[in-house]
Amino acid sequence: MKLNDSPPGWLMPFLYVTLAVSSIVLVEPSPYDVLLLVFIFFTMKKLIPFTLAFPAPLLLLVVLITCNLFSLYFAKDPVHGLNYSVITFYLVLTWVGIGSVVYMYKEKAIETIFNGYVIAAMIAALIGIGSFFNLFPFSDLFMWEGRINSLFKDPNVFGPYLIPAALFLLLKIETGRSTGKVKAMMFVSFIVLTLGVSLSFSRAAWGHLVIALFVYFVFFKGSMNKRIGIVILLLFSFLPILFFVTASSDLVDLFQERFGYQEYDNTRFDKQKESLETAIAYPLGVGSGQSEMLFNHSTHSLYVRIFTENGFLGIISFIVFVGLSISRCFRNMRNLQGMHQGLFVVILASIIGLLFNSFFIDTLHWRHFWLLLALPWCLVETGLIERKGSV
Repeated sequence: MKLNDSPPGWLMPFLYVTLAVSSIVLVEPSPYDVLLLVFIFFTMKKLIPFTLAFPAPLLLLVVLITCNLFSLYFAKDPVHGLNYSVITFYLVLTWVGIGSVVYMYKEKAIETIFNGYVIAAMIAALIGIGSFFNLFPFSDLFMWEGRINSLFKDPNVFGPYLIPAALFLLLKIETGRSTGKVKAMMFVSFIVLTLGVSLSFSRAAWGHLVIALFVYFVFFKGSMNKRIGIVILLLFSFLPILFFVTASSDLVDLFQERFGYQEYDNTRFDKQKESLETAIAYPLGVGSGQSEMLFNHSTHSLYVRIFTENGFLGIISFIVFVGLSISRCFRNMRNLQGMHQGLFVVILASIIGLLFNSFFIDTLHWRHFWLLLALPWCLVETGLIERKGSV
């Protein structure tokens, strides 16, 4: 197949549906997992040109998986460790599958992915916000200790999941040629998503949102007049929300509590220190998925977990892989303009926000993290075919 061939008629709709259900992760395997595996199975031929074009990131991921498996020799519970490694391998496979499709079909595939992602994020946000205000039967199923977890198992995953969709809508508002009514719907959807992030009461997600917006506004050179208008509209839109929050003493107390230092933060940082000491003592790692067993507590850090469980080589291979993905974003941003350039700014901002989030939350098995890491590997070079083998 030539790289400029049109995708089969079923491929983009199937990809759209797969992403549109990606927020339903209360059950495992989730609908997203099942559909994505089917998608990868029927697009396996597309994996070959992708892996030949970009051997460096794939080699780094092979090293990471090898470290996962080799570290099982030191595992306290090898069976649990193997299960944990299988999940990591599955997520690497999703990176290859999504990466191969965006490599072949470029921005068309990325837009399809984001359009489906927005649907999934809006469903999760509306269910979550409705449950927060007890508008639905069984609202408790979608809440955790006063915080929204919606269709996720953890509020700390729900909040960050919404952010790439919010950034994409912001990009569409700034660059799209949609009618005023459509842009108004996008603006309302953006507010809903940011409200969902706020009501997740995840401090890491709040920081993630602020950093992602900062990166977006720095690197995407949109119309200043439009941005001023958007900011004014946001201020007026959030005024009634702010009034409602300040009028509720329970909500004020919850926000004040979440903004403050939590009692369990001491335990979190103590365990991270213990994990790092263990990582230095065992440079080859203590085994995938073993942190909770060894320390009776999660590391609450992606970097500490990989370093402790998979050793020096594991953490180095992962960091270099992420670094290549970020550099790929910058390269694509330089070679594109307008809406298409903005797509990679959204991806860059989302990844950088997630990297910040990962200092406080273990994000290794977050599906949308691996999805975002696959999107920069799109085949673009000022509208020309890129040289094979470039990184």
